This record gives sequence, structure tokens and C-alpha cells, in this order.
Amino acid sequence: MKLRWLAGFAILGVVPAAQAGGLYLPGSGAVSTSRAGAAVASTDDGEALSINPAGLAKSKGTTITISMALINYAMEFTRRGTYDDLSAEALPYEGTPYPTVRNDPDLALGFGGFQPVPVFAISSDLGGKVPNLRVAVGLYAPNAYPFRELCTVGANGCRKYVFNGDFNEAPNPARYDITKQEAAVILPSIAASYRILPELDIGARFSAGFAHLKSTVTIWGNPANTVEYVKEDALFSVDAKDSFVPAFGAGVTYRPAPAIEIGAAYNSAVSISAKGDATSETGPNVGLNGMPITIGPSDGEPRCAPGGTVQKQKVCVELDLPMTATLGGRYKFLDAEGKQRGDVELNVGWENWSAERASNYRVVADAQIYLNGTPNLGIKDNLIMHGFKDVFTARVGGSYDIPQGENVIQLRGGLGYDTAAAKTGWLRADVDGASRTTMTLGAGYKAKRWKVDIGGGLILDGEATNPGNCNPVVKDRAMLGCNGDGVENPVGSDERQGPDPINPIVVPDAQIEAPTNKGTFNGHYILFMLGFSTWF
Repeated sequence: MKLRWLAGFAILGVVPAAQAGGLYLPGSGAVSTSRAGAAVASTDDGEALSINPAGLAKSKGTTITISMALINYAMEFTRRGTYDDLSAEALPYEGTPYPTVRNDPDLALGFGGFQPVPVFAISSDLGGKVPNLRVAVGLYAPNAYPFRELCTVGANGCRKYVFNGDFNEAPNPARYDITKQEAAVILPSIAASYRILPELDIGARFSAGFAHLKSTVTIWGNPANTVEYVKEDALFSVDAKDSFVPAFGAGVTYRPAPAIEIGAAYNSAVSISAKGDATSETGPNVGLNGMPITIGPSDGEPRCAPGGTVQKQKVCVELDLPMTATLGGRYKFLDAEGKQRGDVELNVGWENWSAERASNYRVVADAQIYLNGTPNLGIKDNLIMHGFKDVFTARVGGSYDIPQGENVIQLRGGLGYDTAAAKTGWLRADVDGASRTTMTLGAGYKAKRWKVDIGGGLILDGEATNPGNCNPVVKDRAMLGCNGDGVENPVGSDERQGPDPINPIVVPDAQIEAPTNKGTFNGHYILFMLGFSTWF
């Protein structure tokens, strides 16, 4: 019996990448980002809330900080190969090279492609009621760019993909990776610092935030759609929220000599368990045994949440932003009176992207496939794999003060390097896993009771290529594997590289090997920073 199946089965094929492009960008706010993130020892205002809470101990009275980095991520992907020939019908784009796709999201709260990432904090010594203690409240967001909407570059501009649109137009070659996504993770926080000794400060932070994740992806509506026949695709969207996202951090600063300061900070993983709705749309040739299908709620006990319908199925998404650790030291340039005139700082860091929930997102759907109103096939729990490894960072930054009477002009700059998070062959469009080089500049004007900071920067991914040409083309759906020889590399092995279209009716270890990310990525970030602080 020949089966032609599965439209709505791919609820599990869509998961947002909360890292936002994911992986952390340097700094948090205007000052630290202008130093390329080299601030774990030097931070001393509200930005310390997220960087190193021990740094709060260096301010006096009450300090209010409003700061942000505005980020734009420019990315293009050119997939290797050509559109496959189809046995079902002839379409005009068959055999033509895959076109380049570009990231061009519509940002609800952005400015011309730039997304603000805020830091807001109020810290106080409580009028000295508890000597050497400072407390702070505020909020921050991970410095990242999670927004994606991929358009196809052509002679008439960049065309955004319309599912079930004109079937004679070549479909987006990255549609199985990601079509559109948005993510917001905001972390309201409380923190405290304590000066144990004149040269030793400690601090801690607790955050209880929220996350909102939205994502749309195209998947195979019929199994083994290795020729990527657009009429056998399905489009699926998830809109999920987590109203309690816990995280914590701790830090220390130590001054063994007047000109030397050492800082260290640890940040826990940010665990997201989002619940929401999934919706689906199917291509015209999707069905089961030649009959149309629908997706409805599971008839068993809910594994995620009750209340799903044919129009909206309940779905849960579990993922982490990873734990991090940073160590830094700085040298302060002091004048004859011992007043700081500048500094230079070196930070090294570690980000645990290889952790299971940071590298592989788990998706649970309370749904199943219905045929003629009767449940027919159940949906399996599944993983959206990214093939991450741990990231190591090195950043150097500094400042120089130019006195202007009682005021000061502060100049800043920095350089940084992050190793690649993606293993060989695992660069993707939904998350930026390439290595990065950061270059930043900034300035501030500090008066007696207030300070304004500005800055800008460039982060280069450069050109990154996924090797290999795994592209199974099996028109009779009988023989799979990269070469259509029936031999597939095992899931999780080094030989199996790149994301495959998800088939949620089977467990993750049984997914068909058909990576969609073979080709070349080019990306860079443009940064602008703006901040204001006042104290009294």
C-alpha cells in the first residue's frame, strides 16, 4: 500500500532559536559593548547587573542607568547545487542553481533593521544603613539577534516566500531550515554586592524573566520528499510563551594593587519551557492514501497542555541559553595623585553551547493526524538539532580619559574573537554559529551628576562554508542516503552533518538524512550603542 501523507504532522518541525542568531554578542549596554565586552573587571554602573554584579560595589549613593545596544544582522546564504527534477510534473525552475537568500526581517520594535537590546538598572547603598552593601533592581535582555525572515535575492529585489503561492516560482532553498522567526527574552532582576575588604567585592543576581518565541518553517508534508517537491510541503508556525524564566549569576572583583583589578563572573543557564499554539497549512498534494488529512488534539492524556483544536494544536518548546563563565584582568593608568586616566582590560570566557538543551531543542505536541475524522497517526516528541560545541572568547578593551575642567570625555575601544559554535557542517540560517571578530569604538561625556555614552561597532562572521554535497534524489522514494544508495549516516555521528527536515511521526534517531544547509554563509553585525546614567 503506497502512502502519501502528512501535512500537519510537522508541528514539531518548527522551533524558534531564542539565542537569536544566537549566540551571545559581546557586552550588555553602551559602555561594555563599546569595549568589545571586555568589562568583567571594570564595570561599575547599572550594566554590572548582567555583566558582574560585584561591580555594583564601586558606585556610591543611588545610580540610575538606561543603556542599550542597537543591533543589525546582515546574513546571506547560497545553497550548493540545483533544484531537483520532479517526476510528478515539470516546473520551470528544475535544474537551475539555488539562488541566494538574505535575512530581511520586519521588526515590530526596531529601527530600520536595528533591534534595541536594553539594560535598565537602579542601584543604591540604602543611605549607608548597611555599610558596604549595595542593592540593585532592573532588567536586561541577552545581547543577541534572533530575528529571521529569509527572502530570495533576484533581479527584481528580494522576494519573501509565500507558501502555496505561484508554484512556477522557485521556492526559497532555505525554507526547511527557517522561514521566519522572532524571539524576546527579558530578564527582570535583583542583585546585591558587598565589599568584604577594601580590595575585595562580591555580588550576586537573581532573575525571573519571560520569553516569547515565534517561528515559521516549511517541512515535508509527505515523507521522503527528497526531491523537495513544493506541492508536498507543509508550512507550520509556533507561537509560545514562558512566563517564568529563572536565572542567576555571581561575581567577584579583587584589587591586589592600586593599578590592578581582577574580575570573574558566572551566569547560569537560562532555561525556557514555553507553551503555546501551533498552526499548519498544507500543499495541494499532501494526503494519506490519496485522501486529505487534518491535525487535531491527542485523544490521550495531554503531554504538553489540554485544549488543542483542529485550528490550533498545543505545543511545548524546551531549550536553554547556556551557562557562561568569564575571567578578566585590567591595568589602570594612574596619574601622580592616584586618579585613573585610562585602563586596558583582557577577558577570556566560556559558553556551554554543547549542553543538551542548548544544542538540541525539544518539542512536544499534543496532536495527531486525523483521517475522515478518526485518529490515525500520533506525533512523536522530537529534537531540533544544531550541532553546537562550546564557545571560547577573548576580548581586549580599554578607555582613556580627557579632562574638561570638572568634566571628562571618555574614549573607549575594543577587539574580540569568539570561536565557532557550530561543528563542521552545522552552520545554519536560523542560528549564527560561525566564529566572530568584533571591533568597537565609543565615547562618553561625564559631568558631576550624569553621563552620556555612545558607540558603534562591527562584528564580522566572514565567509563560512559547510562542506560536502549530501543531496539525496530518489524519485521513487525507495532508496535513501546522501547518494540514493540506501546507506544513511547514523544520527549524531560526525559523518552526519547538518539539519534534516523533521518527520515528527518518527523518533529523532530515525529521521531521514537530507541536510538542507550545504553551501556558503556570509554575515556581519552592525552595532550602535547609546546610554545615560545619573547618580545622587
